[in-house]
Amino acid sequence: MLGCSGPLFLLLLLSPHSWQFVSRRDASSFLHRVKRANHVFEETRQGHLERECVEEFCSREEAREVFENDPETAYFYPKYLECLRTFGPISYRNPDLVTCVHNIPDQCSPPPCNPVGYDRCEDQKGTFKCFCKSGWEGTLCNEDIIECEINNGGCEHICSNTEGSYECLCKKGFIKKQDNRRCEDIDECALDSEICGLAVCENILGSYKCTCDPGYKYDFSTKSCEDIDECEENICAGDCVNTRGGYACFCDGKQGLKLAADLQSCTLILPCASLNTWKNEGSLYLGRFFKGTPVMRFNFKRKQQTSFSVEFDFRTFDTEGTIFQAGLQQNSNWIMLGLHNGKLQVQYSNTNEATGGVTTGGPLLNNGNWHTISVEESRSSLIVKVAREAVMHINIPTSLFQEIQGSFQIDISVGGLLNDGQLVKSINPRLDACMRGWNWMNGEDTITSETIKHDERLQCFSDIGIGSYFPGYGFASFDITYATKLSNDDGSWAVNVDLLIQPSVDTGVLFAIVSGSNVSLSLAIMDLDSATQNIILAIENVIVYKLEGLTLCTRDKWPVQLIATRGHIVLESSGVVGESPLAVSELAEHLSKLDQYMQGSVLTYLGGLPDVPVTSTPVTAFYQGCMHVRINNHYIDLDEALYKHNDIRSHSCPLVDERD
Repeated sequence: MLGCSGPLFLLLLLSPHSWQFVSRRDASSFLHRVKRANHVFEETRQGHLERECVEEFCSREEAREVFENDPETAYFYPKYLECLRTFGPISYRNPDLVTCVHNIPDQCSPPPCNPVGYDRCEDQKGTFKCFCKSGWEGTLCNEDIIECEINNGGCEHICSNTEGSYECLCKKGFIKKQDNRRCEDIDECALDSEICGLAVCENILGSYKCTCDPGYKYDFSTKSCEDIDECEENICAGDCVNTRGGYACFCDGKQGLKLAADLQSCTLILPCASLNTWKNEGSLYLGRFFKGTPVMRFNFKRKQQTSFSVEFDFRTFDTEGTIFQAGLQQNSNWIMLGLHNGKLQVQYSNTNEATGGVTTGGPLLNNGNWHTISVEESRSSLIVKVAREAVMHINIPTSLFQEIQGSFQIDISVGGLLNDGQLVKSINPRLDACMRGWNWMNGEDTITSETIKHDERLQCFSDIGIGSYFPGYGFASFDITYATKLSNDDGSWAVNVDLLIQPSVDTGVLFAIVSGSNVSLSLAIMDLDSATQNIILAIENVIVYKLEGLTLCTRDKWPVQLIATRGHIVLESSGVVGESPLAVSELAEHLSKLDQYMQGSVLTYLGGLPDVPVTSTPVTAFYQGCMHVRINNHYIDLDEALYKHNDIRSHSCPLVDERD
């Protein structure tokens, strides 16, 4: 039934009997009504935009009926009027007008959201809503979320913000783990075995480093280790020598300085075991001059013929030397009293005889004890007494006093000869001996006593023991051959040194072999901490062996043995064997240098060094103290030296001071 109501309604309108006329006002209202629906449920549904506002012009109220809410209507209608102004009235049926009107209601067309940051746009009543992608926020999804500000974005190292997101980065030397957040160290050394070249590659956290041996620095351009010249940094208080991979500081020992424990500073050489160097003003030291020059000269004149006589006390450990010579320098009438093999020897010459004579006798006198000796001329003979007992009678037909210009005269030289080369039999005139209580020609000798009193160098030590005394300045030098006697003459050599030392200072040179200005080999005491001392052996300025931790500054005497041959060295003291601080290859290199020196001309020095550069050897200080020396199984007599400082005592050494 309801389906036929439409046609029936039209038929009723067509019937003439049913025509009704309305007023003008009602007719006008009817004609302008937009909602002319032909559907039975038209008034119950939302107005259709196409029908209401595209096919025909719609009023604001009619637009309200389409959207059924004020916000959308308020948004739509101004834009609707703008479309009409732009594309003409509806009657023109402009397609652009249709498109323009259709696009007005959808506030997401075109999308007002940030195209990068939004996921979708939802059209709402008079507005819209942008749904943001992860990492974006804001009404238009145009505000980037800074994830790095919150817990560093969960990154272990570096958080880098990006548009709408972030990225975890690792510091240099690290790589990201699989979770893209944590980092792990890159082992550059494992990745590239040549990364450091000749240096050692050491992986460290986040990087690597190329390390060299101490004393070297890494050169990145050449990938090699270069020596550091520490001397350019003025690291030493004294002199400095740069070495491969290190440096060495040197202090001038001849100025009383030694290297301090820090191996850089210089400090004073200190005394240790004190020796009793007190001297007796009433004594005369016969060995004052190394050249054998007499320490005293006398000339006695008498109006009448007089017999020669002298008496004195005598002390020595020496075996040979001149005590005195008496006679006249200008003729051959003389006697010489000396020591040979520890016994008294008289050499004499007489003008009436073609040749002189030599007589040796009496007890051994070189035991360090005092002995009273007298020599008397009696008629035509000479009597020599020891402890007032005659030990020699020598026939001398002519008196020692000779008449010159009306007076009888005699010359006497003590501790040396009147003239060089005047003896009957050769003797080393140098005599380390002491004389006291002298009585020349039965008279007082005040001049000699006053001279000795004012010159301490002419005085003897009060108490002595056997040994050689080095005063802390000066040296003794020798020309010793170290070549071994082999049939094939292959250049072999051997140095065998036995020392017995009693130092009174903590630093000094004991023994050295010198070639020109080069110290080929040196044996020395080196003190670093005052409590103990080291004995070092050096080739040039490099320590090749050392004995450490010795208590040398005591009252005891210390044996030191050095054996050096081609390619082999032994350094020992009291059963303790020295060790080398050098690598085997480096030691071999220095031993080769020593061998080259030993093939040439060398000199041996005891107690010190000649004028060589401070940097030529680790220790340049003179030795002070007592020392016995044997070289290649031969006892070294300092009286036989090429040169010896006058203040070095060849055969006597002061005893340890018991007052300390």
